[in-house]
Amino acid sequence: MKSHKRKKITSHENNRISTEKVSFITQNKKFLTELWQLLFFTSTSTFLILTFLNQAWKPISFDQTKITGLSGITKNDIKKTTTIFYPKNLLELNPKEVESYLIKKFPIKGVSVSRKFFPPEIHINVLEREPIAFASRGFSKDSEKGMIDIEGSWIPLQFVNKSKQNKIKLSIENWNPNKKKEVFLIIKNRFIFQSPLEKIKINPLQEISLKTEHFDLVLLGSGTDRLIEQINKLNQLQKSLPNLLINTKVKIVDLKDPTKPELKVERILNDEG
Repeated sequence: MKSHKRKKITSHENNRISTEKVSFITQNKKFLTELWQLLFFTSTSTFLILTFLNQAWKPISFDQTKITGLSGITKNDIKKTTTIFYPKNLLELNPKEVESYLIKKFPIKGVSVSRKFFPPEIHINVLEREPIAFASRGFSKDSEKGMIDIEGSWIPLQFVNKSKQNKIKLSIENWNPNKKKEVFLIIKNRFIFQSPLEKIKINPLQEISLKTEHFDLVLLGSGTDRLIEQINKLNQLQKSLPNLLINTKVKIVDLKDPTKPELKVERILNDEG
C-alpha cells in the first residue's frame, strides 16, 4: 500500500517536472523568436535609414527631374529657370519654394513639386494656362504681342505652341491688367453674340469697344455692368437693321446706354448709278 502511494507521488512529481520543462522550452522559443524579430527589424530599419540618409544627402541634378503637363512651355525652359535649385540634395530642396518660383516665372495656373527618395528624383506636374485670344499690350508702336486665357491673364507667345495659336481667331487690342474683369465677362459671354465676336479693343481712356463679323465698332464704355443688356440690344439691331437701312452700312454702334443706341452709318456707293 505504501509502495503504491510512493509510486503515485513520484509519478505526480515527474509530471510536474515535465510540464515545467515544456513550459521553459516554450518560453525560450518565444524569447528567441522575439529576439530574432527584434534583431531583424532593427537591422532592416537601420539599413533603410542609412540608405535614406545616403540618398537624401546626395546632390541631385536636373536630369533627375521628371516633368509632366507641359504643352507650350518646354523642359528646357524649366531647366534654364530652375538652375538656382541645382545641384542640391533632396533634404535641402524645398518643393514649396520651387512651386512659388515657377508660378512667378511662367504663365501657369498651378504646379506641384514632390521629392522621391528611391530612386532620388524630383517630380514636377504643371497646369498651363489655356490661351483663348491673341492680345497686345502697351499703347506705343512697340506694343508687345501675346495671348490671354479665359481669366484675362497674360501669356507670352513663346509659351504657346503653334497648333493652339492656329485655332484661335479672337484678339484683344491694348490689353491691360486693370480690365481683366471686363475682358473675362465679355469672353465668357461671347457665344451670346449672334454676330461672332472678333476683337475687343481698350482705348487709352480705358473704354471698351468690340468688333464683330457684322459690326465694325461697337462702343460699350468703360465698364461691363450692363453687358448682357448691351449684347441683347446688339442682337436686336442685327435683326432689324437690314430692313431699315437701304444702301447704307453701319460703321459704329454706340451702346454705352443700351436703352438709347446710336448709329453712325455710311452710304454704300451704287456702281450702276
